[in-house]
Order: sequence, then structure tokens, then C-alpha cells
Amino acid sequence: MTSHIRSIAVLLMIGAALAATPVLAADTVAGNRGPAEKPANRDAIVSFPAATPMPTPRVDAGSLSRGFFDQDEATALDGLATLSVSADGTTSETAASGDLRDAFNEAVKGHQK
Repeated sequence: MTSHIRSIAVLLMIGAALAATPVLAADTVAGNRGPAEKPANRDAIVSFPAATPMPTPRVDAGSLSRGFFDQDEATALDGLATLSVSADGTTSETAASGDLRDAFNEAVKGHQK
């Protein structure tokens, strides 16, 4: 029993010594503090001479609402369609099913202002 306690104590002391080693080593070495005089050049590392900034996009106020029930009914039903892309890159759009349209119409009735 005593040997187990001693071996556990020895393992704990070794673990504490290993955990403290980086902290003690950091205090013994000064390390690199960088140049005494830092350069004042703040130019960009890479410059793109042909790049020009794009203007801020303009958005009409009517399209700012993203609420699903805030749209008109026809636009919202068009948004329920499924867009599929095949392996060769062609896209096909499948309109919403009748059940989905009915469920949407019931939900719109409950959310009308």
C-alpha cells in the first residue's frame, strides 16, 4: 500500500516538474524582441495596379424584407419551386406540388395582417 502511494506521489512530482519546465525555460532566455527601431513603412505588401474599387450596391427598399410571408403570394409560391442541377450542368425547375401550395396558402391566411 505504501509503495503505491509513493509511486503516485513520484509520478505527480515528475508531472509537475515537466509542466513547469517551459515556464522556467522562458525566464532564462531573453528571446527575440525585434529590431530596436521599427520601420515606419506601412505600404501594402502586395499592390494591384489594375484593381479598382467597386461602387456600393444600391438596393431598392421594397426588397429589404426577407420575411417569407411579407412577399406577394405569386412570388412566394415561385420561391417554393425546386431547382435541380444535373451532372452535365443543365438545370431544371420543378414547380411546387399542390399539397405544398395548399399548405402555403393556409399559412398565409394565418399570417395576414
